[in-house]
Amino acid sequence: MPDEDVPSPIDFHDLAQARQWERDTIEARPWRPEFFAAFVSTLKRKFDRPFTVLELGSGPGHLEEQILSYCLVSSYAALDFSQAMHQLARERLTRHPSKVDFISRDFRVATWSEGLKPFDALVTMQAAHELRHKRHLVKFLSQAHALLPHGGLMLYCDHYAEAGSQKHPDLYLNREDQPRALETAGFTGVRRLLDKGGMALYSGDAV
Repeated sequence: MPDEDVPSPIDFHDLAQARQWERDTIEARPWRPEFFAAFVSTLKRKFDRPFTVLELGSGPGHLEEQILSYCLVSSYAALDFSQAMHQLARERLTRHPSKVDFISRDFRVATWSEGLKPFDALVTMQAAHELRHKRHLVKFLSQAHALLPHGGLMLYCDHYAEAGSQKHPDLYLNREDQPRALETAGFTGVRRLLDKGGMALYSGDAV
């Protein structure tokens, strides 16, 4: 049925499969460092003071490492449902142990945001499609918006649907629908910052 969630082909709870996903992603998308740099530069322009960050779907810590290395981060919350991914991130982030709070939650569960404090910035990269159906995206973004104060920053990056690709059509929005989803969730001033390799990065302000 078209509204059923799409099963994941990867068991992210399995450390070996998580490591293989990390290797495959690095190899398949060599332009990812350009996205990391865009995240960092946008955060540096926005914040000239120490600020707090929540990453949604933090995975093995690649984006986290870059933000912690180059931005004035006072604390960083890394939210992921996979203990295996948290383990990979801990191995990567040995230089920043005191700043990172690893949160084990599944953002596919409706209560994922309960009890979390507000953050100055929310970031997410190559993770939102793990909602396992695009119909869940606006609700997810709305819950994220509620975790930001007035003037807080959302940086959202994910793949988009492409004609002729092997991407599952129920997982990914069309490119033009990505900013609309952010606006529907309440974000203003939505801008596309980078678009490469079938993936786009957007910024949005919380009101």
